[in-house]
Amino acid sequence: MESLKIPSGEFAERREKAVTAAKERGLDGLLIWSRGGTTVDYYGDVLYLTNHHSPFPHNSETPQWSGRSYSALILPVDDDPVLVVDLPDYPEEQIELDDVRPSLKVPQKAAEVLKEKGLGKAKLGLVGRECLLYHSFQLMEKTIGHPLQMEDADEILEDLRKVKSESEIRIMKHAAAVGVEWMRTMMKAVEAGRTEGDFVGEGLRYFAAHGGFPYDVAVASGPNSHRFQRFGIPSWDSRRKLEDGDFVHVDAWGPVECYYTDLVRSTIVGGKPTDAQRDVLEAPIGVVESIIEIVRPGIAVHEMYHRGSSWLVENGFASHRAGHDDAGTEFGELFPAFGHGIGVGLEPPWIIEGEPTLLEKNMTIAIEAMVGSPEVGAAGFEQDVRVTADGCEVLTAACPKRWWD
Repeated sequence: MESLKIPSGEFAERREKAVTAAKERGLDGLLIWSRGGTTVDYYGDVLYLTNHHSPFPHNSETPQWSGRSYSALILPVDDDPVLVVDLPDYPEEQIELDDVRPSLKVPQKAAEVLKEKGLGKAKLGLVGRECLLYHSFQLMEKTIGHPLQMEDADEILEDLRKVKSESEIRIMKHAAAVGVEWMRTMMKAVEAGRTEGDFVGEGLRYFAAHGGFPYDVAVASGPNSHRFQRFGIPSWDSRRKLEDGDFVHVDAWGPVECYYTDLVRSTIVGGKPTDAQRDVLEAPIGVVESIIEIVRPGIAVHEMYHRGSSWLVENGFASHRAGHDDAGTEFGELFPAFGHGIGVGLEPPWIIEGEPTLLEKNMTIAIEAMVGSPEVGAAGFEQDVRVTADGCEVLTAACPKRWWD
């Protein structure tokens, strides 16, 4: 089996590229902030640069700790980096950085490191603005004794993470293979008399046993199928029993060995759709496959969006922006996109109208669509692909497209 480990030297190369980008922007350094607690939300930047993720859950501040569950990487452009972690017993053998500073008060320790590195009054780029709590920011400024001079710099890591290395591609392929069997396990368990919780549970058992950590499994079935998922926690109805003829669609995503898999499949309980149901089931497959046909280096992402929206119009499913009354689903208004990048998270570029990003070799994209009609319900389909030198490779091709006769 090929190694699923990122080589140690690759982490240093990533940090060097981040420093170069910071210098080009006239920054003195980067403050990179990530969330842990196995939420698999906003953990990617620090992990991408250091191979660290905190298992501690987010919680309220106390006199004993502050900012726990979060990690801070201080990356000066002219000095050595420092990683601040919230664990006194952090795994030294795992973190790919020499200078690690444990503290129960992450914001204060990060501020002390900024002062130590001469960055207290410097021009800093902040990576991770969506997970740096305002209170943590206040604690940092209080520790330093004056306002911090920071500007948004998330695009530096977004750009670095878009194109995957060969070692990342190996992990992405492994994650896709596990995702395929995760979805296959669930689809095989969709039977009349069983609940949504029954088949989701079958899948979670497989996923956990093969190194997966679910972000979510969004399910809707029967009279609720025009929605994306059951509203509430969990995202499936553990009490609703499936009936023959019910639409069922499942969107399952999460990391395997830190890298994401993301799949949508749909079916009819009993496997015998009516003609109207078959039309809806086939539609998202048609959209996704139409988009995949044009994927290659140099294509602008907005062209992928236009391809998908044109398919819907040409095949009588209204526009991608259509609301519930026109298309039988609110997905057009809720999620006006045909997918997104994937890696150590759900990543840019998003396949949306006007997105100028050009595809490059070894970008990894999840391409998806949801289609419905008011009378029938809704169905979804999604494939993970890798952009190749002259087209793309469908990483999730082994998962059957059609789960009906």
